Amino acid sequence: MRKRCIYNGLRILYNRKERVIMKQKIKFFSAAVVLAMAAVILCSCSAEKQDESWKNGNYDLSVPQLGQDGWYMVFEDDFEGDSLNEGITFGENYTGSHEIWTTSPHAIRWESNDEDKPEQACWWCPNAVSLQDGNLVITSQYENNHTCSGNCPAEGRFTGGIETRKINGDQNSNKGENDELLFAQAFGYFEVRAKLPEAQGMWSAFWLQSSNMRKPSAEGVDGTEIDVFESAFINSKSSQMGHALLWNGYGEYADSQAYITDLEQDLYDGWHTYALKWTPEYYVFYIDGVATWATTAGGVSHVKEFLRLTCEIDAGDEWGPHAQKIGAFDTESKSEFLVDYVKVWQNSEYEQYEISDDKFAGTLDTEN
Repeated sequence: MRKRCIYNGLRILYNRKERVIMKQKIKFFSAAVVLAMAAVILCSCSAEKQDESWKNGNYDLSVPQLGQDGWYMVFEDDFEGDSLNEGITFGENYTGSHEIWTTSPHAIRWESNDEDKPEQACWWCPNAVSLQDGNLVITSQYENNHTCSGNCPAEGRFTGGIETRKINGDQNSNKGENDELLFAQAFGYFEVRAKLPEAQGMWSAFWLQSSNMRKPSAEGVDGTEIDVFESAFINSKSSQMGHALLWNGYGEYADSQAYITDLEQDLYDGWHTYALKWTPEYYVFYIDGVATWATTAGGVSHVKEFLRLTCEIDAGDEWGPHAQKIGAFDTESKSEFLVDYVKVWQNSEYEQYEISDDKFAGTLDTEN
């Protein structure tokens, strides 16, 4: 049975993809009610974090080994070169496009809560993405004289990301209707090696998403947002990291489940690996080669999903994922999210499963 709780509801309100939803719904809550809900959420998250019953589930928690038990390489990107897509090595059976990455387009991600302080808003801008010394670098900073080729304002908080999807049209109005998938895969093993941004107010993530997940008809089977990791804990407990799943879109039918793991080491100090093993029956999440959560929440997605590596900057209200108060981003701060590599593997045993983005019934929810 699905677990619906206040935590899930408010997480949707504060979800980075649907800031507008939060601003619409928050009007109906008094400040006292919101604070009371937040207290319940924090208690719920703490309790869920302590629940390790998943370790006793019917999951294979072992880390896949390339070349063994059916695992083969799809691609590995070490971000060598001067531009995206130059450092990719593709597996011998790969037949798709070799231009798989694009920068996340110009878009506002968090609106300012104070109409008199538009500089608090967070914008995605392709200018924030670069390759340096064999690393993908996503730079986050406040600017008061910003210039770019898009519709970003001169003042604000700017960051960005990359993804294996191209949006034909406006990012903010796109609801999955105009997605061109440059690379997408169902099932497999996905791993990044990254150094997290250390400034408070930062929210970095590695996640998979399906354009199809906005059909609230087949639970997560027809597409789930899979957050391999969400980094928003430097202001609370730097040894913690969040994993999350969201399905049925971002509107009234939206549902989610999240898990906060604590490895008792500083995840903001140096490099760490974050990975997902996605099988047709379950998900397993890993940090530094250690299984940190396994679940079937929502019903495991059976459609192809694209990859995203992104940063976001809190808009000044100091809320982040998993109901964490992540602190306001200092206008004097400049932070970098570094990614050493991305690995994507597949398993020959999964090829028997039918994968089709349009095999599920339901209408695309373009309102939320």
